[in-house]
Amino acid sequence: MNSFGPSSRVKLSSGQRPELAIIGGSGLCSFSELNPIEKVNVVTPYGPTSDQILIGEYAGKVVAFLPRHGEKHNWPPHHVPYKANLWALKEIGVRHIVATCIAGSLQEKLVSGSLVVLDQFVNLTWGRDDHFGTEHSFLHLPMANPYCTEMRMLLIELARRIPLAVIPTGTVAVIQGPRFSTQAESEWLAKNGWDLVNMTQYPECYFARELGLCYGAVAAITDYDVGVGKALTMDFTDISNQEEILAIFRNNITKIKRLLLGFTELASGRMQCQCAETSVKAYYED
Repeated sequence: MNSFGPSSRVKLSSGQRPELAIIGGSGLCSFSELNPIEKVNVVTPYGPTSDQILIGEYAGKVVAFLPRHGEKHNWPPHHVPYKANLWALKEIGVRHIVATCIAGSLQEKLVSGSLVVLDQFVNLTWGRDDHFGTEHSFLHLPMANPYCTEMRMLLIELARRIPLAVIPTGTVAVIQGPRFSTQAESEWLAKNGWDLVNMTQYPECYFARELGLCYGAVAAITDYDVGVGKALTMDFTDISNQEEILAIFRNNITKIKRLLLGFTELASGRMQCQCAETSVKAYYED
């Protein structure tokens, strides 16, 4: 293995290698809007991926799609095979990844139904297998700006064209899961000034950087976290409250799909950024 991950590539029967991949979060476990070309299973040194990787086409552009939790949503956030997923995408030729995730709001100004283009994360997970190094090799990889700036700007530009309201920056606190926060934990997260809470952005975002892949993510807010705003007095066992959250969840998926399909079309030929790859190469060459 070299410093940038896979050293050989999987043979695709179609011969069409996608440079862009979409990682679908909860609620986006399939993508019927993509015209299927083929599905591939990639054998990795880290076990199986969450599911088969779909190679599809939209508006004449080839794109890969991988559901983070599997098509049947059978991988909980703390057991998602992040390392295998990112390795496999690199192996089939992917250079750029745009991911989706759901999140709870930690700030009253960030209302349910909002889409946030993430720019920072805070890792609060533990025990996750989170680097490609071995006992004889590791790196202190710079992560000051974990998300690709060029990809973020393209997502924001596209949202304005659609038009689709997005919040251009956001810091997500990544908790271990699969349980949600206690009220005390939620209040602590909010008091730190962080914007969102989620369970899957780490180590996925980091693995992309370690493999030299450009990575961007859009978070969809389903509700306020339990220690914030009206959630403090909300009865989450009430069926009507659950139905309200599910309605927001479904509407978010519709909006995210519009954004992703537009991005697939817009980004082709414009994604020249090599931020992650350049960062990793510079580190190893020093």
